[in-house]
Order: sequence, then structure tokens, then C-alpha cells
Amino acid sequence: MEIIKNPKFDFIGKRKIAYIFSLVVIIWGMVVFGMRGKDNFGVDFVGGDMLNIEFQQSVTPSELRNRLKDINIGSYSVQTLGTEGKRFIIKSGPGTSEKILKALETTYGADFSVKEKSSVSPSMSVSLRKKALYSFFIGLIGILLYLTIRFEFRFAVGATLAIFHDMLFVVAVLALTKKQIDASVIAALLTIAGYSANDTVVIFDRIRENIRKIRSDDYISLFNKSINETLSRTILTVLTTIFIVIIFFFIGGETLHTFAFSLLVGFITGTYSSVFIASAIVIEWHRWKPHKIKV
Repeated sequence: MEIIKNPKFDFIGKRKIAYIFSLVVIIWGMVVFGMRGKDNFGVDFVGGDMLNIEFQQSVTPSELRNRLKDINIGSYSVQTLGTEGKRFIIKSGPGTSEKILKALETTYGADFSVKEKSSVSPSMSVSLRKKALYSFFIGLIGILLYLTIRFEFRFAVGATLAIFHDMLFVVAVLALTKKQIDASVIAALLTIAGYSANDTVVIFDRIRENIRKIRSDDYISLFNKSINETLSRTILTVLTTIFIVIIFFFIGGETLHTFAFSLLVGFITGTYSSVFIASAIVIEWHRWKPHKIKV
């Protein structure tokens, strides 16, 4: 199915505009990220308090969140346990559990009980952060090796740098929108990395096919032709995935909100980088050091 009939867009020719746009967003976001410090991270990464609460009557998560918003405790999360709407896990910043309990006593009186009260230690949070970073970099190395074997090293570097671009872009947008990075965001980032790599591989496959058929050294024209030929497929893929993510974003509740937002930004950015960044990096490398692409 072709959404756009015979597109002839000059994607490679607009690569410098894409570079400038990406640099502005990423640098701006990283500056804000640095200024926010620990506020960028959720309780899973910076430590804090955890309460296991059980109510005698059913309470909606939104009702509980609205109550917590009124007491200015900073970042927090509310997770429902079971389907009856009576048990909840509340995670919040260090030293905020007593303030939460007082607020709940004021609103609900003796209609709730504390099943467990504990804390997430900073040492555990550092461990989680390291494991998340290790997972990400091991994944990048795996993608780099796979694409080197399937294509060649220049293509692998282009795809890997595009994935790294996507990660930085999503983190920058999260910082600019004042959202926190927690375990769900890490899961979203790893998902985005896989999506971006798959999207890029489709374009690279078409580039290789066209090099075999046309046998031309005009790589800019070949790359543009290949991107245009896969454009309808790229648009259909991103629209399908975004449709599902938008549903999660609007009706998935507070728990899935940041996760869905990260996926939404990441899928759009992954498509953008596959078209404008990954192939452009291969072209820039070729202009710097001409090389006959192997097919």
C-alpha cells in the first residue's frame, strides 16, 4: 500500500537542517537535565519511602493521587494492588511517608491501615541505575555487531549513532517537559532502540538492493531513492504503533502515562532519525573518505 505515490523528496539534501534541529533540542534538553539534577529521576533511582496501604472501602487511584498533589511532596507514584481498589503502593521522596499518612488520616480517618512501611535505599538506586546503563550499552554493542555482519561497519555506525541520537532526544524531551525517569522509562528506551534499529534496517536493505540493481556511485541519489521507496512503509509502521501508544497515553492511567509519552516521542524520533540521520551519517563518512559500498 502506497500512501504517497512516487515520492521524490530530497531527504539527504535536508540533512543539515535535521542536524541543527536535533542539536538544538538535545543541547537545550541536556542543559535543563543538568539543572534539574536528582529531580530528573524517580524514586527507583534516587531512593525514597514506600507505603503499602489498605483501605476498608474502595478508593480510586485518581482520587488518591489528587489528595497527594495537595500536600506538595514532590515526585511520587501510586500503584494499585489487586482489582478491588483497596490496596495501594505509594512511593515518594525520602522522609515524606509521615506527611502522606497525616494527609490520609485527615481525609479518610481510621478507614485505612498501613501493611508495610519501608524505604528504597540510595545504594539500591545506584545499583539499578548501573544495571540500566549496562543494559543499554550492551544492547547498542549487540546492534553494532549485528549490523556490521549484515551490512558493513559504516552502516552499523550510522544506525548505532541514530539510536544514540534517539535516546538523547527522548531524555531531552523528558527533561524539558519536567517528567521523571523511572524503571518504566528505561523499558521504553530499550523498546525505542529496537524500533529504531528495525526501521533503519528496512531502509538499509533497500539501499543495498538499489546499489545491486543500479550499479551507480552516486550514493546521494541512491540513498534518496531508497528512502523514498520505503517511505509509505515507514509512515504506515509509525502510524500503527503511535495509534496504540496514544491509546495507552490517554486511557492507560497515571502509571502508564510517562511510559506511553516516552514511547510516543521515541517512535516519532526513531522514524525521523532513520530517514534523516542514519543514512546521512553514512553519506557524510563517504564524502570524508570515499568507499565502494559492498553488496
